[in-house]
Amino acid sequence: MNVVTGVPLQRRASSEEGLTGGALVVWNGDLKRGSGTLSFDLAAGGELSLTWPGNAAFGPGSTSPEELAAATHASCFAMTLAYSLTRAGHAPHEITVAAKATFGVVGEARMIRRSRLELTVDAAGLSEAELGDAAELAGLHCPVSNTLRAGGVLLEVEARLAGKAGHLGSA
Repeated sequence: MNVVTGVPLQRRASSEEGLTGGALVVWNGDLKRGSGTLSFDLAAGGELSLTWPGNAAFGPGSTSPEELAAATHASCFAMTLAYSLTRAGHAPHEITVAAKATFGVVGEARMIRRSRLELTVDAAGLSEAELGDAAELAGLHCPVSNTLRAGGVLLEVEARLAGKAGHLGSA
């Protein structure tokens, strides 16, 4: 239920602004000793435990904002890359993305400072040069990359063909 309008929340909304997805976070307690839960509008499999990485309870079975930021970037980039590769005639069999989001402090503001993606792509007939071109194109069209870039976040992408060494670029 939307607490402002009293209207039931939609699972997935399409509007003039685009698709909308959502999540619900409930936090209990202070930062260091508190914890919370996270659930998604689209039934991603129940609730996740949410904790601050400095909390003693942080570990298996829980996640953090840093992990969620990394997962958001990785998932969006993988889908955008799949689209780019398919349009170039190389529909991927599998794209694996390992992501790291690094938080830091600028002035007095805490923010994401860097997002690093390491891609491994399995696609028949794809050359390293074609992968590099598709990864660069995906970096230009990935909504999360664009949002992070606009906020001054350093974006790094290392793309490699399955079974080969890769190269470093920017998203």
